[in-house]
Amino acid sequence: MSANFRTYFKSASKQFFISLIFPLIVYFIVKDKVFIIPWILLDFFGLFPGYYKYKDRILFEKRLKARGLTIEDVNNIAFVKQWEEIRQKGIVKYTIIDGGVFFGFFLSLFIGIISLIIYHGTIDYLQADPSHLFNFIGYSYLAGAMSSVVIYRVLWVRNEQKFIRLTDPLH
Repeated sequence: MSANFRTYFKSASKQFFISLIFPLIVYFIVKDKVFIIPWILLDFFGLFPGYYKYKDRILFEKRLKARGLTIEDVNNIAFVKQWEEIRQKGIVKYTIIDGGVFFGFFLSLFIGIISLIIYHGTIDYLQADPSHLFNFIGYSYLAGAMSSVVIYRVLWVRNEQKFIRLTDPLH
């Protein structure tokens, strides 16, 4: 047993036990072992490929250290390259297209699901008339798009500050 395997097993065992929380909750609700056994098996078999990823990460960190770099440096370089491309497209395309259209769609799904869970009369309202369903979809998408435009606008400011901090030598 090498030191690498010991350190990997120490961190992986913590993750293994944390990942069993959800299946245990389901088990106590349903009271059926059929639901928990596949989760445990999948988590257990996931330990083995994880070790090889861990070994590769250790080797990658050693090669970076030989060059005088850290993982944070590599992440910062990747961020600067990516943000340079996004920056050239402009703030409007970033907030409206990436935020409002794409992220807004996924956010609208969550908003719709949450509103169905929280407001108990929503399903009866939607079943009453087909136009209510279309209104619900439209309002959910509108709420998701508007929220995501605001989120991406805030992200623009934060990423711009980070970009300036990383590229400006006097900052």
